[in-house]
Amino acid sequence: MEEIKVNDIEFISTDHVLQEIQDMNVKGGSPFGRAAAWAFKLAVEKEKFNNYSEIESRFKVIRNKLHDLKPTMATINNTSLIIEKELELNKEKSVNEISHIISEVADSIISYSFDSVKKVGDIGAAYIKDNDTILMHSYSSTLMEVFIRAAKQGKKFKVICTESRPLRESRNAVNILQELDVETKFISDASVYEFLHLADYVLMGADSLSADGSVANKMGTAQIAKLASFCRIPVFIASELYKLDLRTQFGYAVELERRSKWELVNKDDFKKMEKLEVINQFFDLTPASDIRAIITEFGFLHPAQLSIYWNELEKKIGVR
Repeated sequence: MEEIKVNDIEFISTDHVLQEIQDMNVKGGSPFGRAAAWAFKLAVEKEKFNNYSEIESRFKVIRNKLHDLKPTMATINNTSLIIEKELELNKEKSVNEISHIISEVADSIISYSFDSVKKVGDIGAAYIKDNDTILMHSYSSTLMEVFIRAAKQGKKFKVICTESRPLRESRNAVNILQELDVETKFISDASVYEFLHLADYVLMGADSLSADGSVANKMGTAQIAKLASFCRIPVFIASELYKLDLRTQFGYAVELERRSKWELVNKDDFKKMEKLEVINQFFDLTPASDIRAIITEFGFLHPAQLSIYWNELEKKIGVR
């Protein structure tokens, strides 16, 4: 089989990273974390700084813009925290030394993310058996890695893929599944119940993981997981551990992004818009009780186990 990969965008500047994120061309929690690393890396490599204070100010602007664009993404917050910690630890060094250190840390984050996604792919693919039928929702580069590696092993399985409205990100998944020659059903979000009984299990991605084991992901994930739980169909989440939002250990609630109402409706859909509240809720939170396990680079973890492995993750990245 010809090798099929999910590639990142080739960024050329920090502003390019921010624009691609704003334009929704970066897709998936892992690519968002890597994009954030590129934003800081390209700042120190392409922009001119005279001292530590100028770097610190620029990094605050980058971090705030990244958060404003994608507040739900734990990978963005984790990257920002790691980069800012390294900056603070090395503030007495020269601009050139600081730039070199930040660039290396960003490279380490990017490399670790790619390696972790591959490991999740291998572990998830090992679970898939011939003739399995899997229901998925939305688009996840990590989830695609599971399917790519399962197909590469010669496994024959079927996928039921929801649209994931309003932007219908799942179309990206279908394109990859077709390249893999995987038999795929593409269904509307509203028809999940009609087709759920055909699935052996549900496999979805994640945008953020909480310390209590709950998972933030594209709107509809929680609904599907609850329905599957009611129907006694196992739900698995494929995610690198870097998506764990450590702030949730201290009472922080994951900020669930809402987007423009014009992604949901057209101006001529209704006679009057003035008193109509249109809510384009883009992410929801699936409780740990509806999840059988989270497939990470450390294996199949019970949702309550996530925080235990964080220190090991930091060591592998090289965080001090």
